[in-house]
Amino acid sequence: MRGKFKNVIFIFLVLASLGIFRIEAQAAPADGDADTEVLPDPESIYSGPFEHALSAFFSSLDLGGYLKNETAYRYHEPRSLTKIRNTAYLEARYPINTRAEVQVSGWYYSDLVYDLYDYDTISARSTRQSEEALVFVEQLPQEKDSPVAEIRELYADIFLDTVDVRFGKQFVVWGVLEGNRVVDEVNPMDFRELINLDLLDYRIPLWTLKIDYFRDDGAYQFLWIPELKFHKPAPPGSEWELLQQVPNTSFPESFTFENSEFGVRYSAPMGGAEVSFSYFYTWDDFPVIFRSIEVRDPNSTPVFFPTYTRIHMFGGTYVKQLGGYIVKGEVAYVLDKYFGILSKTDRDNDGFLDNNGEVQKNHLRWGLGLDFNRWGADISPAIVQWIVPDYDKAMIQGQFDTSISLFVRKPLPERSAVFQLLAIYLVNLSELYTRPEVTFNLTDRFQISTGMDLFSGKKSKFGAPQASAVSNINVTEESAQFFGNFDANDRLFVEFKYGF
Repeated sequence: MRGKFKNVIFIFLVLASLGIFRIEAQAAPADGDADTEVLPDPESIYSGPFEHALSAFFSSLDLGGYLKNETAYRYHEPRSLTKIRNTAYLEARYPINTRAEVQVSGWYYSDLVYDLYDYDTISARSTRQSEEALVFVEQLPQEKDSPVAEIRELYADIFLDTVDVRFGKQFVVWGVLEGNRVVDEVNPMDFRELINLDLLDYRIPLWTLKIDYFRDDGAYQFLWIPELKFHKPAPPGSEWELLQQVPNTSFPESFTFENSEFGVRYSAPMGGAEVSFSYFYTWDDFPVIFRSIEVRDPNSTPVFFPTYTRIHMFGGTYVKQLGGYIVKGEVAYVLDKYFGILSKTDRDNDGFLDNNGEVQKNHLRWGLGLDFNRWGADISPAIVQWIVPDYDKAMIQGQFDTSISLFVRKPLPERSAVFQLLAIYLVNLSELYTRPEVTFNLTDRFQISTGMDLFSGKKSKFGAPQASAVSNINVTEESAQFFGNFDANDRLFVEFKYGF
C-alpha cells in the first residue's frame, strides 16, 4: 500500500505540472440559441468555496524539475551503447503558512538501450566473465535498471522561533568534503552506476525526523531514523556489478525503535572557523560476510552467513578561510566495525578460517581539503585516510588506506560553457578514476554536457574463484580491488537537460 500511495502522489504531481488538472465551467445557453456556447464570466469560474481553495492551492504551489537524456558509449570491446536513459524529475513545494511547508520530489526514468541491444553486449559479460565456463555465464541474472519510478523526497517542515522540525523522506548531509565520506554516513549510497552518478543522485533518502535547535552559542541537530536501508548494489548482471547481496543475508527489521538510527550534531563558529561535533549510532551499510571455510581443503564449499552490524561514529568537521584559501577538515572515530581477513588464516590450527573470516576493530578516519582559485578555475584537492591502530596482519585491508582526489571547475564564459574534472586515486590499490566533462549552457534552461568516465587498475585476485563466482560477491579475495574491476568500462557520454 505504501508503494501505491507514493506512485499516486508522483503521477498527480506530473499531471498537475502538465496542466491536465484544471477547472472548467460553462454557462447555460441563451433561449433560442441552444447550439451556441457562451463563454462563462471569468469571475464565476472560481466562485465556489472548493474552486476558490483549489485556485489558492495552485497559485501557492511552487513547481520545478527537469527532463534529461543520458547516453553513454563504451569504446572497449565489446563496443556498445550502454545507456540511453530518459528521466523526468519533478519537485513541488507548498507553503501551508508562514511556519509550515511541504516538499515532495520524484523521478521516473526508462532506459531505451535495453530495447535496442542484447543484454550480454551491454554488460560486456563475455569479457568480464571470461575466466568462467560459458554455461555459467549464460545462467547469470539479467536485472535491468529500468523502468524506475521513485519518490526522492517527501517531507514537512515546521519553523518555530528557535526550533526547525523536518519529518519525512529526506537527505541529511554532515560532511564538508564534497564527494568524500568521512563523517557523512547518514544516507546510504546507490551503486547502480558505481560512483558515476551526481553527488545527490547517489544518496538514498531515508524516512527521518530531524530537529534543529538554535541557540546563541550554536546549533544542535537531532536525528531519529526508523527506516533501515543499506548501500544498494548495481543490478545483478549489469556492467557495474561488483558488490552484491549474498543469499541468506540477515536483515534487521525496519521501522522499530530498537533498530532505529540516532544522531546528534553540534555546530558553531569557533576561532573564526565553522566547527561541528557529532555522534551517530548507526548500522554498517555494508554487510559483514561471516563465512566458514575449511582452509586445508581447496575444494571445500564456503558457507556464508552475512549480517548487518551496529557501529558507533564520533565525528567532527572544520571549515576556515585563510586569505584566498578555504581549509576543510573531517575526522571520525568508528567503534566496532568488522574487517575481512585472508581466506587461509588458521592461527589456531583447527582447520577452519579464524573468527568466521572477520575481525572487529576500531578505526580512525580523517580527511583534509583545500579550496582556492587559480587561473580562473576553482581547484579543490583533498586527501582521505583510514587508520586501524590495533592492526591485524591477516586483514585484507591495509593498516593505512589512503585516497587522493582533485576537483577542478573552470567557467568558459566566451563559450557559455563550464569545464569540470574529477580525479580519484586510491593509493593502496594503485587505481585511478577520472571524469572530465564540459557543459554548454545554450539557454538559461537548456544545457548539453559531454565527457568521459575513465577507470585504471587491476582486477581483484581470488583465493577461491569458483566459490566467489557462485556467491556473486568478492568475499575470498586475497586482493580486493575497486576501480580496477572496471578497467574495460571506459566510456564516452553526452547529456541533454532541460530545466523548468
